[in-house]
Amino acid sequence: MNILTTRSYKGETDWCAIANLIDACETVDRLGEEFSATELKLILDAPKLDKARDVQLWEDGNYKPIGLALLDMPDSRNEIDACLWFYVHPNLRRQGLEKDIIKWGENRLREVGKERNLPAKLRTCSREDKTDEILLLEKQGFEVDRYFLTMARSLAEPIPTPEFPADFALTHVSGEEDIEPWVEMFNQSIDFRF
Repeated sequence: MNILTTRSYKGETDWCAIANLIDACETVDRLGEEFSATELKLILDAPKLDKARDVQLWEDGNYKPIGLALLDMPDSRNEIDACLWFYVHPNLRRQGLEKDIIKWGENRLREVGKERNLPAKLRTCSREDKTDEILLLEKQGFEVDRYFLTMARSLAEPIPTPEFPADFALTHVSGEEDIEPWVEMFNQSIDFRF
């Protein structure tokens, strides 16, 4: 494959091209990940995202994005549990770009691990029906450690009022001191290991 350019994210000037790449992927993959311009702006302008180093674009000879990677690294005191989100244009898949993107994510995460003096773990997501991608990820050393289920409920009947055990109460996150326990609770609640 002939990739002429890899570069960092430039900000607002890249939004349209990135949205077009994601739309091209969505047309083929049907993952339900269409992003509006506003949603894309929120993701790429997240305050803790190092836009210059944690977002990377791969472009063809016409400077059209054919690949995108974003390394999401939530703050932690114990380890860096990073997620690599990536897109490759459907016409250019299985030509080596996916491996390049994963290698970029690994190298960037190693760099951050050294900077923060923390162990690091790289995660990414796939779907059961994306067998080629799963095979690629396995060949790159990834293994399944969580499963997610998508469930639905009809709204034809009213939703019952929740009943909590006596020692529990429904509250909202009220400050920074609630963030870490909330993240821990969230991670435990979605861990569907079989």
